[in-house]
Amino acid sequence: MTSQKSFCVHAHFYQPSREDPLTGEIPFEVGADPYDNWNEKVFAGCYAPNADIGNFRKISFNLGPTLTRWMRAKQPQTLAKIVAADRENIASFGVGNAMAQPYHHTILPLATRREKRIQVAWGIADFVRTFDRMPEGMWLPETAVDLETLDVLAEFGIKFTILAPWQADGILPDPFQPYHVTTSYDRDITVFFYDSGLSSDISFNPGATVNADGFASKFVHPRFDHTAKPEMLMVASDGELYGHHQAFREKFLARLLDGALRQEGVEPSYPALWLRRNPISQTIRIREQTSWSCHHGVQRWKDECGCTPDGRWKKPLRDAMNTIAGMIDSAFEAYAGQFVSDPWKCVEAYSAVILDRVSADEWLEQHSCTSLDIDRKMHLKSLFEAQVERHRMFTSCGWFFDDFDRIEPRNNVAYAAHAVWLAERAAEIDLYAEAIKAFKPVVSAKSGLKGDEVFSSAFYRFSNRS
Repeated sequence: MTSQKSFCVHAHFYQPSREDPLTGEIPFEVGADPYDNWNEKVFAGCYAPNADIGNFRKISFNLGPTLTRWMRAKQPQTLAKIVAADRENIASFGVGNAMAQPYHHTILPLATRREKRIQVAWGIADFVRTFDRMPEGMWLPETAVDLETLDVLAEFGIKFTILAPWQADGILPDPFQPYHVTTSYDRDITVFFYDSGLSSDISFNPGATVNADGFASKFVHPRFDHTAKPEMLMVASDGELYGHHQAFREKFLARLLDGALRQEGVEPSYPALWLRRNPISQTIRIREQTSWSCHHGVQRWKDECGCTPDGRWKKPLRDAMNTIAGMIDSAFEAYAGQFVSDPWKCVEAYSAVILDRVSADEWLEQHSCTSLDIDRKMHLKSLFEAQVERHRMFTSCGWFFDDFDRIEPRNNVAYAAHAVWLAERAAEIDLYAEAIKAFKPVVSAKSGLKGDEVFSSAFYRFSNRS
C-alpha cells in the first residue's frame, strides 16, 4: 500500500553547448583541472556517481539535450544507466520519471513563438532519441515562463511542467497539489510548484544535507499537513548540486530516497506518477515573464537587474543577437522557400540531422519539393546549420553572469559569427557589416573587451578555414 504522503526531488541536469563550431570538440577549459573541460569534471563528480548509485531511478529529472548529446558521444555507458532507470519506472509504474527540456536552454519568454516551437520540437526529438518514448513533462530553462510558452508545450503534447511558487499569480499556491493552467489559446497544462524553503535548504544550506535521516525528520516531515488527503511535496535544484557543487551529496540523496523518507511515513514519487494516481481539481494563473533564479522576472537575461552588479552589456548583447537572428531568418526564408514547401516546419524537423538520425543530404532529398544540384544542396545545408547556430547563440548562460568577458557570452558571440558566416556563404549576401555594427555597443566594464572584436575574430577564423 502506498503512503498518502509523497516527496519528490527534481534535479535539473544540464551543461551548455561548449563545442567549437569548427572542430566539434570542446577546447581545453581553464579551471577544469585535472580534467580537460568542465563537462568531464562535472561528469566525474556528479553524473557518473549518481548513475552508479542508482539515484536516477528515484528522482524526477531532466537531462539538457546538449548534455545528452555530449554523453552519447563521450560517456554512453553512463547515459545508458540513466535511460535504464527511466525504463525501470515505466515497467514498475507505467510512467517514467525523466522530463524533456527545450534544446538550447533558451529563455523562452524572450523568444518569438516560432523560436519557442523550434526549441520545444528539438527538445522533444532529443528526448525521444534518448529515452525512446514521448515525454509527458518538460522542464523550462530557468523555469522562465509566459502563457505562450505553456501553450506551445501543450500544443506539442506536453502534460506538465514545474515552476517556483512566486510564479503563481494572485495567490500563494498549495505546495502539496498541482494545478491546471489554461493557456492563451485555451489549452490545458498542469503545473507543479516546488517548495521554496526546502529547495533553498537543499541547495544552499550544506549543513541541512549532511545527514539524510536528519533532513527527513527535521525538514521534510514537519512540512506536511498530516491530513488524510494525498499530498506530494517537491524540491527542485540543479542536479549538479549532488556531488559537484557539494561533495558526496549523491550519497545523501541515495539515503534520503531509499530509507530516510520511509522512516517518516513518506514515499518518494515524481510528477507523472502523481498524476497517474491522483486527480487535479484546482486551477491557477501564472505570472508571466518570471523565472526561478531572477526575482526581477527575466530581466537578468536582457538588461540590468539587481541579480548582477553591472549588466550594462546585457541589453546591447540581446539586441545584437536579435539583429543577427532577424538577418539570418530573412536570408534563410528567401532562399529555402524556393526549394522546401514550409521552411519553418522544416527547421523543426531538422532535429533528425542534429541528432544524427539521418545525413543532411538524405534529409534534404526527403524534404525538398524540387530537384537539387550540388550547389543548391550545399547552400541549403549551410542555411539550416546557420539556423542551428542562431538558436545556440541564445543559450541563457551567455547573460547569466555579471561580465561580458567570460567564456559563456564569448561562446555565444562565436556561435553568432558562425551563423553569419554560414548564411553569407549560402545566400551570397553581405551580413557582416550590419552584424559588426550590432555588436559595437557590447563592452565589458571590467576588462574593456568589445563585442565587435570578439565577433570579428571568430568570423575571420571561420573565413580562413573555408
